[in-house]
Amino acid sequence: MKTKQKIYPWIIILAVGLLASVMEDTFTGMISLFLDPLVKSMGASLTVTSMYYTIVNLALAATMPLVGRFIEKINLTFTILAAIIIGSGSIFLLSHASNIWTMYILAAVIGVCCGFSGLVIQGIVINNWFEKRRNFAFTAASFVATIYLLIMTPATTLMIANIGWRTTMMILSIIALVVGIPSALVIRLKPEKIGLKPYGYDLSSEEEEDTEEDKSSGSFSSKTVIFSGAFLIVLLFFIFIAFASNINQLFPTYATSVGFGSTTGGLMETIMTAVDIVIAPIFAFTTDKFGGRKALPVWLFGGFLTFILLITATNTHTVAFALVAAVGADILTDIYGPGQQIFARDMFGEAFDIGYSYVNTITYILAAFAVPLLSMIYDSTKTFNAVFMFGAILIAGMILLVFIGRKYRFNKKPDQVK
Repeated sequence: MKTKQKIYPWIIILAVGLLASVMEDTFTGMISLFLDPLVKSMGASLTVTSMYYTIVNLALAATMPLVGRFIEKINLTFTILAAIIIGSGSIFLLSHASNIWTMYILAAVIGVCCGFSGLVIQGIVINNWFEKRRNFAFTAASFVATIYLLIMTPATTLMIANIGWRTTMMILSIIALVVGIPSALVIRLKPEKIGLKPYGYDLSSEEEEDTEEDKSSGSFSSKTVIFSGAFLIVLLFFIFIAFASNINQLFPTYATSVGFGSTTGGLMETIMTAVDIVIAPIFAFTTDKFGGRKALPVWLFGGFLTFILLITATNTHTVAFALVAAVGADILTDIYGPGQQIFARDMFGEAFDIGYSYVNTITYILAAFAVPLLSMIYDSTKTFNAVFMFGAILIAGMILLVFIGRKYRFNKKPDQVK
């Protein structure tokens, strides 16, 4: 008989959080720390070298539609182990790369491995393991990554400066193995696989649930989900936050261009990372207690105020407003991740696995061009106010989508069409 339990789901959170951290977070986010030495070692321009990001994101996007179906048909542990071992090996080879084409090929392999060990796996697994406190769990996994990055970002910076980028990357490949393999061995796709029930499951309703499952057994078809109103609304939500949250990538350039100085730009980035220690738990508590439909509009309004503060900082030339805005910018990073998962779960319901995978596919492709588009807005207008106004419009659109989405939640019964 399957039993109710309270400990294993939280171990799952730690495992999927660490898994995404040592692969996707490290080699899509922290790779920026390696850009300067990579440019020098590869003998290529910054533009050519930074194509690493585009290739990784496109490989990730190509992988995501396969993840949900793949882990259902093939053992999840085996899938993750393969992704970690191959990914770590590719990172090790990248540390010995001497030309740009080798880097591009390895970037594609790393992107695929990130897809089979990153945020999509995290979202699907947490969705299966939590009946209650699911919103809290989504954010808690993201918080694991926050702690990891707070430790590893300065550590990696110091290692690059003292022992070189190649040795540092080799160390990161070893860390990916040491952390990733135990995490893979802990994670299970569903609690039922090991005779357990999801966190918060009511055992007294088991007989009733079995009857309900018999009535609606089967699986949702991809076509049914993709052509639903819920899919379009979630897709727009994901695209809007992907572009709005990426505006923080321009903070150093912004601070310098308006005369605040590079130190202020760096401080804005530091504040964003540091305040997440406080903001992430509050985000988790409020979305868990009040639900995404009530809590997300409030958090999104905070993100909207962030852009108003940035416009005010620019017009009044007040550094304090820019620094406070950096706190608000962290809200956008929480919405871009756990906030997306919370909104997608609310909209897709039992079709979450399919909908979340396909929406992420499209979003990752478009997000690969987010920073260039934002830069183009600045270059064409010669003012960051235009960029911040664009961000404010996106956030206002997201608030509208949350309210409109209530009428288009995916509530169809599963069908047998593949």
